[in-house]
Amino acid sequence: MVQGVNTAATWYEATARREPVDGTVHGKLVTDVCVIGAGLAGLTVALELARRGKHVVILEGRLIGSGASGRNGGFVSNGFALGIEEVAKHVGKDAARALYDLSRTGTEFVRKEIAATDPTLKMGDGWIVAVRHDDKGGMKAAAETLSRDYGEEVDYLPANETRKLLVSNRYFDSLRGPKGFHIHPLRYCLALAKNAKAAGAQIFENTPAVGVSKQGAHHVVKTAAGEVHAEHVVHCVSKTGKSVHALSDRAILPVATYVAVTEPLTQSSIATRMAISDTRRAGDYYRLVDEGRILWGGCITTRVSEPSRLAERMKRGMLSTYPALGNPGIDYAWSGIMGYAIHKMPLIGRDASGQWFASAFGGHGLNTTAMAGQLMARAIADGDDAYRRFAPFAPRWAFGQLGRLGVQGSYWWMQIKDKRDESRLFSRR
Repeated sequence: MVQGVNTAATWYEATARREPVDGTVHGKLVTDVCVIGAGLAGLTVALELARRGKHVVILEGRLIGSGASGRNGGFVSNGFALGIEEVAKHVGKDAARALYDLSRTGTEFVRKEIAATDPTLKMGDGWIVAVRHDDKGGMKAAAETLSRDYGEEVDYLPANETRKLLVSNRYFDSLRGPKGFHIHPLRYCLALAKNAKAAGAQIFENTPAVGVSKQGAHHVVKTAAGEVHAEHVVHCVSKTGKSVHALSDRAILPVATYVAVTEPLTQSSIATRMAISDTRRAGDYYRLVDEGRILWGGCITTRVSEPSRLAERMKRGMLSTYPALGNPGIDYAWSGIMGYAIHKMPLIGRDASGQWFASAFGGHGLNTTAMAGQLMARAIADGDDAYRRFAPFAPRWAFGQLGRLGVQGSYWWMQIKDKRDESRLFSRR
């Protein structure tokens, strides 16, 4: 292990302050809406419903933001993990445009909440997506498509301009989007929770839901020590368990990614405060955070246990791109489990029993959690049916353990192709 690395906590936990919330549910509790999961989506649902006068109870199995919501890269930008042109192939250009506009509402929600609550939660403006090979004009064409068809403000940067910001011979051209930004996701989670409580919501930590049943017009959510009776139930967790919500549980693949944070640095390799990712099949994502530290994320695996020597692994990936960094110390390294659907879109909707679900946000950026939270709240409180835009991406069985094996094999194959393509490129130089 890299000397001094803190594997007991994330950098986010080390730089956030938690406040007491409600205790455990005992006996029978009656409410309008029960939200399962106090991550970004669940907290947004609760906040928006409480603001509309609904009484909301949130059940969280661990701590607020202790899952992917408080352990991710912190990127906020428009769009989805599935490229918008791929979305258009599924639903048509007009429907894709409408979905992209919905994603934009998520970005703007986060922006406005932070501005109104605590502007220091935002850690930088803009995003860059860079390529590590000659893409023969693909990035320039992508910029034109995003601007023309989806109204996205985006700039194309040729290799020489890209390398002024990302000083590495690994990179070529890139896209730059000024409207995206990056945040401290755990502190944002805690801010949403504080605002939701102030609006009247109740939040119970260390209170996992163990089952959901229907009794007359109400749903009954059972916990270890009590039960919550609610007209509406909203599932906002990646893995619910079959007894809680089988439909979403069987549709989600748990995928791990890894993050490391360096010691405070003075460096000139990363010459921008924007959020950065690359277009490799198995790419990296990273940004500068407080004290000049580099937060570096990457790798995908379906294993749920943290690999040994994680800090060294992440450091090798960082230095392969930026060797001029020398030998930076790694102060924090951690893993995070994200939920993915096999069609690479969020799962947002309502099932046949009337239960709502909003999940599978892995790989999208944090805009989709806010978008989904708003859609759920508007549907429940206002009867709005915009959430139905996601009906073409309904939950589909993810093939269980076979699906996990398939994802892992696909990732390894992507890594092999990335290394092959880059070795060919650099052998010709």
